[in-house]
Amino acid sequence: MQFASSNPVAGASYDVPWFMYAALILALVLYACIEAWQGRTDHVVRFNEAVRWSVFYISLAALFAVPIFFYISPAASGQYLAAWAVEKALSLDNLFVFGLIFASFKVEQKYRRRMLNYGIAGAIFFRLIFILLGIELLKRFGWISIIFGIILIRAAWHTFKRAKRGVRNERVDMSNSRSWRLMNKLLPIHPQFDGHKLTTVINGKRMLTLMAAVIILIELTDIVFAVDSVPAVLAISPDPFIAYSSNVFAILGLRSLFFVYDAVAVKFWALNWALAGILVWIGFKMVVTPLGLHVPIALNLVILGLLLLAGVAVSLLWKKKQPDQKAVD
Repeated sequence: MQFASSNPVAGASYDVPWFMYAALILALVLYACIEAWQGRTDHVVRFNEAVRWSVFYISLAALFAVPIFFYISPAASGQYLAAWAVEKALSLDNLFVFGLIFASFKVEQKYRRRMLNYGIAGAIFFRLIFILLGIELLKRFGWISIIFGIILIRAAWHTFKRAKRGVRNERVDMSNSRSWRLMNKLLPIHPQFDGHKLTTVINGKRMLTLMAAVIILIELTDIVFAVDSVPAVLAISPDPFIAYSSNVFAILGLRSLFFVYDAVAVKFWALNWALAGILVWIGFKMVVTPLGLHVPIALNLVILGLLLLAGVAVSLLWKKKQPDQKAVD
């Protein structure tokens, strides 16, 4: 470690060529075209299909690091990969809650893909706002990094408690949550599905269908999780392009990853312990940065990589016995 500027974003921005922004937009267009083509009819996403698309989007994210390496800088490429990996790991919490939401409202399997795509579109938009806002706050108020760090350490504590009791043993009825009750007070919600329609007419009144309401709940959930994940990414790279592109590529594969995670979450039980460690480390890094203590990029990447690999390795080496229980959905 070495002493550095107390401003956490000082000298953190890169000179990004215009075609890198174009490449990011092209990736978003490609995703939209793929989903529009595949979403012509609602169908149940099978495990093998989800694995294939997860591998595709993970490969696409990894390949994007290559032009970053050559046209921006090697350091930026490393930060992008680290931020992408952390965002991907933190998204496991999102996936678990999405599963609870689908189970609570008895969403049919064939509609889940479409609903997740709506959620992803919203997440891409809101993450841009949160990242730009976070960077602006860090520029204006260097000490805000300490607040972000405390938020991450608090999130680590909740992740630790969930890992200790086992997330698959939790049973939460999201239809009784405060967010859902508030939505029903503020919005005209029809408590039933009407195919994949977002609105329907009941007794001459236009109302949101249950599908639209659940999509809104998913979006609100992602916004809550962004409070944790955006500071974590900004702690790795406060550059707007690196932070946002890493979020985009992590989010693009989220829909496919949901169906994979739903099948293998029990096998990788130790990832929650790894996530708790990652959040503690990043939170510590954000707290000490305004105090003039700078963690070298290489050391940061090594620690993050070791924590993730440890979570996977422990899960594979030590099989955790699970009690017999009904699946969440």
